[in-house]
Formats: sequence, structure tokens, C-alpha cells
Amino acid sequence: KALGAIDVAGATIPAGSSVVLMLAAGNRDPARFAQPDRFDPERNDNQHFGFGGGLHYCVGAPLARIEAEIALVTLCRRLVAPRLLDDPPPYRAGASLRGPKNLGIAIAGIA
Repeated sequence: KALGAIDVAGATIPAGSSVVLMLAAGNRDPARFAQPDRFDPERNDNQHFGFGGGLHYCVGAPLARIEAEIALVTLCRRLVAPRLLDDPPPYRAGASLRGPKNLGIAIAGIA
């Protein structure tokens, strides 16, 4: 709860109001990324909160990153001329689970 009135980005949160931290816009900050709504797996310097941070950083994160890289690189090497059907892809409306509803791709074939 807000102990007193708080001004945040031009809005006032009244004293006694519940305050919930949501990371729904993580990785989509227009002050940090030129095209925040564009799906870009090669985005440089992307220090996102996907695995938490600080004391709460996921101990399995390094293994998960390696597994994801191996899977995605292997898949991409086999797909011939892949492209997104929708760029950016359609996103979920809710703030609690942010991300694409689906990630439709078209391919010319599989090698």
C-alpha cells in the first residue's frame, strides 16, 4: 500500500492505494529499444527480467539459455526461407502473462 500520495509519470497514486509491480512491459521499453514492439531475437544488449534478478535470479537460467539456443539454431538451420506471418505477432491482452498469442511462420520447406 502507498503510505502517502505518490506521483509516478504524471499520475498520482493516492495514499492507501494498493500498488502492484508488473513487469508486463519488460523488453518493450521505447526509451531503450528502437522498435520495442518488433519481435527481434537478435536484439543487442537485452538484459531482460525473464529469469528474475539479483537474489531471485533463476539458478537454471544458464542451462535454459543453452537449451533454447541449441533448439532454435537447429530449427532455423532446417527451415528454408522462414518469415513471420504477422510482424509484430498478435499479443495477449492481459498484463499478467505478456507475450504473443501465437508465433505464426511461413516456410518454403524443411531441409
